[in-house]
Amino acid sequence: MKLTQKELNHLVFLSEVVLTGKKKSLMDETLQCLLYIVKSLEEVELPDSVVGQIDQLTALIEADLRDENERMQEIRGHLDWKPKKERNSSMPS
Repeated sequence: MKLTQKELNHLVFLSEVVLTGKKKSLMDETLQCLLYIVKSLEEVELPDSVVGQIDQLTALIEADLRDENERMQEIRGHLDWKPKKERNSSMPS
């Protein structure tokens, strides 16, 4: 199946409405549609300005995910923490 330019433009329009209208309840569906399209492409020609914006957004996403992962590891470390005395007594001899 091929999407026409009209259908793609409509999807872009809907994506912008969801994004600018902060319609978080529709964000998953919007991302899923865009993900299907991106996965179907082997490569795409984009203007340098768009590539720059994508690079910035990608860096922001990666940094946020890294920070979240570090926070989760820190929380797990604190939850798993036992005083030294307890750790030594629970170790097999």
